Amino acid sequence: MTQAALPRPPQSWSTLTWTQLCLCWQTKMRYAGRPDVARPATLMALLSLEAGSGEADAHTGEKHYRLRGKDGRPWIVTPRELSALAREALPWLDYPYGDGGEPPVTDDRGKVIKEARPAVPGYVSPMRDAMVLPRETVAVRCGLWCKRVFQMPQAACINLTWQQYRSLQAIVPQLFGEGLNRRDVVALQAKFLAHALVPRSLALFDTAAGSIRLRPHREFRYNAEQADGLEQWFERRLLREKPGQGRVRADGAPLSVIFHTVFQCYQTAMTYYAATYPALFGGGGKNNKLQDALAGEVSVINRVMKYAGYAEQQQVYDSNLPFVFEILDTMTREAKEIEKMNAKMKRKR
Repeated sequence: MTQAALPRPPQSWSTLTWTQLCLCWQTKMRYAGRPDVARPATLMALLSLEAGSGEADAHTGEKHYRLRGKDGRPWIVTPRELSALAREALPWLDYPYGDGGEPPVTDDRGKVIKEARPAVPGYVSPMRDAMVLPRETVAVRCGLWCKRVFQMPQAACINLTWQQYRSLQAIVPQLFGEGLNRRDVVALQAKFLAHALVPRSLALFDTAAGSIRLRPHREFRYNAEQADGLEQWFERRLLREKPGQGRVRADGAPLSVIFHTVFQCYQTAMTYYAATYPALFGGGGKNNKLQDALAGEVSVINRVMKYAGYAEQQQVYDSNLPFVFEILDTMTREAKEIEKMNAKMKRKR
């Protein structure tokens, strides 16, 4: 058995397409708690390998599988060999949000009793150039013939509004809390999806006569009130999903799979912004200027209004996230320059 006979497997979550992301999550959820089964199944699906019927070896009695490599020739492996190959090829599969690894554990005499575990890069990676996923929308089926279309988070979530981001920021810390039952998890997932996925709606336009007329044009626009209603809509469909099956499907994947995929997009976007605006996101505690800004949001909104020339606060909430971040980052850098100038003046005295 040699790995060279295989097509090149993906190197991390951040290199997967939308379809592959959903595929990985479907496999993980189908074989939850059984990574020895999930890894080989995922590897075969990602590489579109053909599996034989699992015939038993005439000498050893152990089953083997007939795979087809990148050169088109059949390739025979045992389940043990396939599992070892998948573990080596997909070390990132069990860590979709990354893993910092573990240092070695030693006893009192300094002898290593547990080897170090290396860090594993997850889906979240700085400046992810693969963030531009090939799919821009996702369709969630309401019934046999009816479906609703939602806009996906775009490259680096450029279409998130400030209000949308603030809503998601309040939900995210609760998503993976301890002691949550299934109902709590479903409710939080539904809430996240309601604020992350923007539904398609008809646009209203002013006519030349000054009245408002409905035109056959569809657009995606975040609305907090609309999200409140969507939360219940998503929750009903998530609760109807059967664990491991997912009766309610969204573009070929259970809605719970769509949640994990969208959440990974959001996490990556936040990492991207942290790298893009280091003055705003840098450090923690007293050095985290973004948290300081959010604590006094009313005054910050008023200052953003002044920078942007807005007349109403709602205009700030409707602005796209990079625009607001750029202003806040500029304000942060200006404040640092003023601090430096004041420090110089004090030293001269």
